Amino acid sequence: MSDKSNPSGSEPIDLLSIIGESGVLTERQFLELKSKVLRGDYPHDANLLAERLVKDNLLTDYQVGRFLRNKPHGLIVGRYVILERLGAGSMGRVYKARHDLMDRLVALKIIAPEIVSNERVVARFQREMKLVGRLDHPNVVRAFDADRINSILFIVMEYVAGQSLGQRMRKGPIPPAEMAQYAAQAALGLQHAHVQGIVHRDIKPSNLLLNGDRQIKVLDLGLGVLMEADNQATFATADGIAVGTVDYMSPEQACGREVDGRSDLFSLGCSMYHLMTGRLPFPGQSPIERLGKRINGRPVPILEVKPDIPVGLVQVLDRLMAHKPQDRYATAGEAAEALQSLLRPRVKAPAAGGIAASRSEPSRVASPAMTPSPAAEPKAVAAKSPMYPSWFRPMADLAERKPKTALAAMLIALGAVFGCGFVLARLLG
Repeated sequence: MSDKSNPSGSEPIDLLSIIGESGVLTERQFLELKSKVLRGDYPHDANLLAERLVKDNLLTDYQVGRFLRNKPHGLIVGRYVILERLGAGSMGRVYKARHDLMDRLVALKIIAPEIVSNERVVARFQREMKLVGRLDHPNVVRAFDADRINSILFIVMEYVAGQSLGQRMRKGPIPPAEMAQYAAQAALGLQHAHVQGIVHRDIKPSNLLLNGDRQIKVLDLGLGVLMEADNQATFATADGIAVGTVDYMSPEQACGREVDGRSDLFSLGCSMYHLMTGRLPFPGQSPIERLGKRINGRPVPILEVKPDIPVGLVQVLDRLMAHKPQDRYATAGEAAEALQSLLRPRVKAPAAGGIAASRSEPSRVASPAMTPSPAAEPKAVAAKSPMYPSWFRPMADLAERKPKTALAAMLIALGAVFGCGFVLARLLG
């Protein structure tokens, strides 16, 4: 027996008994497993048996790891079976889980015990969850369930296979056009939440999930109330709960004032800045220093950090990160429209005998607002110079495309003019 399954040097682990005690398998599954072990189809050795069960997809690496450490409890939360740990943060731990009846994969977030001990916080969380349950948008991680079982407070969310933008940034800064696409989607999700009366309060790269279809989903809607429930917690726990949010929160949130959807837009702008440059817009040696700069100062101009950011995107970013809420976009929907306008392809005339650029490939057609230098497109500017007066341009365009149709239209128009003149003359005569 290896040290892995018997770290204390005591009696060998009875893995079958531990699995049965955990409750992660149904009664039928457990009886079948026990029968295979007794027949010799599965090994008796705890480590070898654990490897076989993972290979046959009966258990996960996370589950057998706990069992080999003789920890059978804690893998069942309500009707959910925990499969693996996805991550942890200041507000709790997140697990991949499966509903034991519906066999649906979910993300289960167990709220930190120190938060659950505050009944006022729990009451506010439960009120917020009633609003979160109404959310149904492709750019929002949906919430399926929320409950409290004894001392465990948890929320069950849609499981999104992919990575956060914070994880994506580890590969390097995100290009501007790509970032504009992601931010536009996030803004659409936020608009849906804001209409329902929910302010996120904690928009940051790790709360923007990117799935395999390059779709952004906003995570942790409704959980921001857990951070703001105690007005003094932000500063009192500068090395705990607040550290992860100081670099993205709005000035009004940092001051402890009431916030609305425009605060989320400021946080979205800070996240975009960080994701595109790899640097924080309000740098500093400590959270308190960075917080002070956010309240009293202005961000480092992004063009000083990354000069090739397109002018149109810089303008959108400046408005998102305006110090005063009234100087930002009024709604997240308005911000989404501004970001989407940067990505709309410019219409190009097809070359002789050629095919016009396909709309299915927008990355090949530059948008003027996303072009770093306007001097790079002299032909496009020249093409806009009219050959005809503006009032005659529609008829000229028709004449160039369909001469016979244009001639007929002109004759009809002249006939109408002469007819009106004749009637007018009779009336005046």
